[in-house]
Amino acid sequence: METQRFLQPNPPLSMEDIVARENIKELITYERFCRDNSLWNGMRTCFTPDSEVNISWFKGTGDEFVDDSQAMQRYAPHQIYNIQVWQNGARAIAVMQATIQSRLDIESETYELQSDAKIIYRVVKQDETWRIQHLDCVYEQDRLVSVLPTDSTFDPNELALYRKSYACLSYCLNYLGYDVNHQLIGIDQPEALEDFYMQLDTWLMHDSE
Repeated sequence: METQRFLQPNPPLSMEDIVARENIKELITYERFCRDNSLWNGMRTCFTPDSEVNISWFKGTGDEFVDDSQAMQRYAPHQIYNIQVWQNGARAIAVMQATIQSRLDIESETYELQSDAKIIYRVVKQDETWRIQHLDCVYEQDRLVSVLPTDSTFDPNELALYRKSYACLSYCLNYLGYDVNHQLIGIDQPEALEDFYMQLDTWLMHDSE
């Protein structure tokens, strides 16, 4: 895979570049902070009016995503590890490496779901302010761990129907009554992942020639 800008090493950054990247990082970490802490009005300001969100349990606009996140009423904080940004003028792609954590009771046992993913933000600068236009995830792997130090009665065969990159997440969402998109991007389907990265690069380089 040979992209023009996305996933390539960034050239030496000017002060303007550094400021732009810090503003982009502030935007996306604030969006996750709002999601984790039920700050719905603040979260809503992070998205453009024409934004699109496509993740395991939701597909729609950023505004609808905020509404459905609020209605979900589940605590699922994010452990954020690092963020990498590629910018081209008023467009940028930010990749956040994170683990999404949540707890739920399954047949009287409490489990912690840990889902590793790259959260992919496509952001645009409008009226001198960066906003999120697209939010996607690349799913990597997940775990379902018993919270208490007891033998689990969970049958691992329950996961056989699901994609390896987000099997536990899919099972838990189905258990809670949510429909799951099984055609999302994950590292278990490398050709689809490569196509997605090329689409991101095309989006980033739009109008740059």
